[in-house]
Amino acid sequence: MTWSDLLRRGTADPTLTFARAKWTQAGKFVWVEPRATVTAPTGAQYPLCTTVYFKDVDDVVKPYLPSMDGMTEADDWYVGVSGRPPE
Repeated sequence: MTWSDLLRRGTADPTLTFARAKWTQAGKFVWVEPRATVTAPTGAQYPLCTTVYFKDVDDVVKPYLPSMDGMTEADDWYVGVSGRPPE
């Protein structure tokens, strides 16, 4: 699956998690968080764009900024979690 496929599938079904076959450490995954609304310190509300989050092996979650390879060349994305490849 490509990065574009991941974005389409993750947007359509935000319960899915995705990993790359090249990730050797178990427990890594990304997911697509749907649009939401955030409240600024001023009290005004603004739309928050769709965000891809990454859960690393250290159990820290951060916004995911894929490498150029991960976005343009990789076709090893799959639905699941690293260390548990698809059947």
